[in-house]
Amino acid sequence: MSSISLAFLAALVALPMSAQASPIEQGRAAINRGDSDAAIELLEKSIAQGPPSAEAHFQLGRAYLSKVQQLGMMSAMTYGPKAKGEFERAVTLDPKHLEARLGLVQFYAAAPAMMGGSPEKALEQAEAIKAIDGLYGHRAYSFIHSQLKEPELAKKEYLDAIREQPKSPKPHSYFGQYLVNVEKSYAAAFAEFETALRLDPSYMPAYYHLGRTAALGSGNLARGEGSLKKYLAYTPKENEPTLASAHSYLGAIYEKEGKKTEAKRSYEAALKLNPTLKDASEGLKRVS
Repeated sequence: MSSISLAFLAALVALPMSAQASPIEQGRAAINRGDSDAAIELLEKSIAQGPPSAEAHFQLGRAYLSKVQQLGMMSAMTYGPKAKGEFERAVTLDPKHLEARLGLVQFYAAAPAMMGGSPEKALEQAEAIKAIDGLYGHRAYSFIHSQLKEPELAKKEYLDAIREQPKSPKPHSYFGQYLVNVEKSYAAAFAEFETALRLDPSYMPAYYHLGRTAALGSGNLARGEGSLKKYLAYTPKENEPTLASAHSYLGAIYEKEGKKTEAKRSYEAALKLNPTLKDASEGLKRVS
């Protein structure tokens, strides 16, 4: 092999991951680090150049929603419908793209009518999801019931999912997230995540959610700290919580434990991965 070939191979190996990744992967990474502008540019270019990709449209929809989170609700009129359009294109290309359909459920159920919101269309999407995947269907219907102020029906969806899949950790984890996000029932949520891990100790998202619940609820701090450390030694898969968010919640736990040096280190690690994390930024100010 010539020296030129060897030099070329060495340079290729030395390339950063972003240079080797596909535009879709680069766009996804940009979303995860809070750079929605870069994500939008990458994904729009990828879609324009083709070939048609349901995943590219789905990720572009995510990027538009990320823009809404950064700019506030005043930007929702611009980027919300754009996100909906991308989710619709993703579903057209791949009718079994569950995340895109779930995105449509969330848009139709949460958006006002003047922006295109429609409980009826949300229910249509939920029905289509349930025909593909029962657990995703329960998640979709629960979200709709929550938006319609029907908490008992929302909770029933998860209880039904647990009954249907008694040996799976996922229904317990999803139910725990509902208890945290909607009911603020931290102790009950903690129990669900622990149950998920008893069923499958390798189900890593449950460790993240144990830590998040401890950070938000101020209980079981030691268990939450250990769980987040375990999650931070893991490489999350697509659609699993980011390491930036895990660092941020670990910082919050350290802060509540009075460990300012450790909290500062964790918040800095979170912001290095995603400079847009508001909670980490505010936490860093408190402990600096």
